[in-house]
Amino acid sequence: MRDLKIKSHQKIGGLIIKNLAKNYFAAWIANLGVVPLFLLAAFLLAPAFFFFLNLLLFVTHVLETIRQLLFRYKSNQPSFLNLKLYFLPIKSLCVKGIILSLCAISVPHLLNAQVISKDIILARGQSTEITLEKLEKFNIGNHEVLKYNLIEAKNKQPKKLFLRGERLGHSEILVWNKDKTTESYQIFVISKVQEAKFLHLAELANSLGLDSQILIPHIRITGTLRSLNQYLDYKKLEVLNKDSILDEVSILPELKNKIIANIYSAFFDDYKDSIKCESEFSEINCFFPENEAPSEALKKHLIEKFKVNLIQKNNQQLKKNYHLKLKLIQLEQLDGEDLRLGLEQMSGSLGDFLSLPLENIVKKNQLLLSQKKVRMSTLAEPQTLIRPLTPAELQIGADIPFKNINTNNVQSTDWKFAGLKIKMMLENYGEKVKINFETELTQPTSDANGAESISGNKEKSSVVITLNEATKIFQISLRTEGKSTDQMPLLNAIPLLGELFKSKSNQSNFKTITGIIEVSENDE
Repeated sequence: MRDLKIKSHQKIGGLIIKNLAKNYFAAWIANLGVVPLFLLAAFLLAPAFFFFLNLLLFVTHVLETIRQLLFRYKSNQPSFLNLKLYFLPIKSLCVKGIILSLCAISVPHLLNAQVISKDIILARGQSTEITLEKLEKFNIGNHEVLKYNLIEAKNKQPKKLFLRGERLGHSEILVWNKDKTTESYQIFVISKVQEAKFLHLAELANSLGLDSQILIPHIRITGTLRSLNQYLDYKKLEVLNKDSILDEVSILPELKNKIIANIYSAFFDDYKDSIKCESEFSEINCFFPENEAPSEALKKHLIEKFKVNLIQKNNQQLKKNYHLKLKLIQLEQLDGEDLRLGLEQMSGSLGDFLSLPLENIVKKNQLLLSQKKVRMSTLAEPQTLIRPLTPAELQIGADIPFKNINTNNVQSTDWKFAGLKIKMMLENYGEKVKINFETELTQPTSDANGAESISGNKEKSSVVITLNEATKIFQISLRTEGKSTDQMPLLNAIPLLGELFKSKSNQSNFKTITGIIEVSENDE
C-alpha cells in the first residue's frame, strides 16, 4: 500500500513538473519574437545550446559502445574479473532513451512555437472583427493606433475581437491559443485617400489580368503580360504610380523576345551593333557603349514605343592589356613609272603577311613582281602592349640636321625628325576594338636656292577591327626624285672631251607603304 502511494505521488509530481516545464518553454518560445530581451538571449545562447546538444549525442554514442565492449569482455573472463561500473548504463535501451527523451521534449515545443502571421489593412475609422476560436490570451502592441473590444463566447460560440482604426500607423496583435499555437496579426491603419488609391490600383491591375496585394506603403502586382497592348498599358500604369507599385510582373518569353528583336533591328538600322538587352520582371534594360551611342531621335522613338530603359555604360576595359602587332610593307617601282600594284593583288591573305616570312610571299608572287618590275620589302615590324584609351607612338626614322638661314643671314643648324611617325589609341567597341591612328611621313627637301627643310604629309582616321584578324589600316604613296651624271673614266679629266662624253639624267621612284595591324588579347 505504501509503495502504491509513493508511486502515485511520484506520478503526480512528474506530471506537475512536466506541465510546468512544458508551459514555461511554450510561453518562453511564444514570447521569443515579442520581447527583445528574449530575442537577444536566444541569439546569444543558441550556438552554445546546439553545441552542447551535439556533444551530449556524441557522448551517449560513446557510452553505448563502451557498454557493449564491457559486456563482451565480462562474458569471456573469470568471475573474479567481473567488475561492474555503476556509472555506465546497464541496459541497452538506456542511451537510446536519452536521445528519444531529448527529441520528445524539444520537437513538440518547436512545433508549437510556429507563429501564423496575417495582415489586415484598415482605413481610419473602419472596423473589422477577428474570430478567435481557441483564444487563451492576446496582446496589442500599439493601443494608440487601434481600439478593440473582446466579445466573450456564449453558447459555445467562438470569441470575437472587434477592431477599429483610430490613428494612422501600424500595430501588432499577438494571440496565444489553448493548443499552444500562436497567431500574429499585422494591422495597418491608412487614410481614406490611400485606401481609395490602393483599391483603384487593384481594380486596374485586375482589368489587365494581374493580381495585386497591398503591402503598406506599396501595392505588389504579380502576373504575366501576354500581349503588347497589355504590356504597354501596364507600363503606363507603373510610370504614373512608380512610388506605390512593387513590380513583380513577368513578361511572356515570346513577347519579350519580340520586343528585344525590334530594338536590335532599330539599332542595326542605325549602324549600331554593340547593344545588349536583358529583362527583370517587367523592366527591359538595354545597354550600349558610350562610344556607340544611338541618335537622340532613335532613343526617343524606342522609349515611347516599347517603354524600355536605354542605359549608356563605359565599356573601356582600362585594366586590360592587348597585344598589338604592326607590319609596314614597302612596294617600290623600279622603272620610274607609276606604281599600280597593291597588296590586294598578291597571292595570299593579309594574315599571311603577319605570320609568314616575307621571303615566302615574294617567292609565291615572284612572277608578278618581275613583270611589274616591283620590289617588295619590310620596313619595320614593331610589336607592343597597349591599353584602352592610352596613346601609343611608333617612329621609324631619325633626327637629321639641316641648315637654317634667318633674315639677318645668320646660319644655324636645326634638328628635325625625318621618317614615319604612327600614333595610335585603342578603344573597346562592343565585341570589337576601334583603332584611332595618325600617320606622318616627313623627308628633307631643298629649294632652288639650296635652302633645306622638312616636308611631308599627315593622315588621321580610325577603323573598327575584329580581334585576331589582320587588317590594312593605311597606305601611303610617295615619289622621290634623283639626279645622276654618267661619264667615261679618264676622259672626264680632259676639258672638252670629258664634257662630250658626259650625260645627265633625272630619276623618279614611286613607293607605297602599307600598314597591316592585328590586335589580340594578352593572356599573360
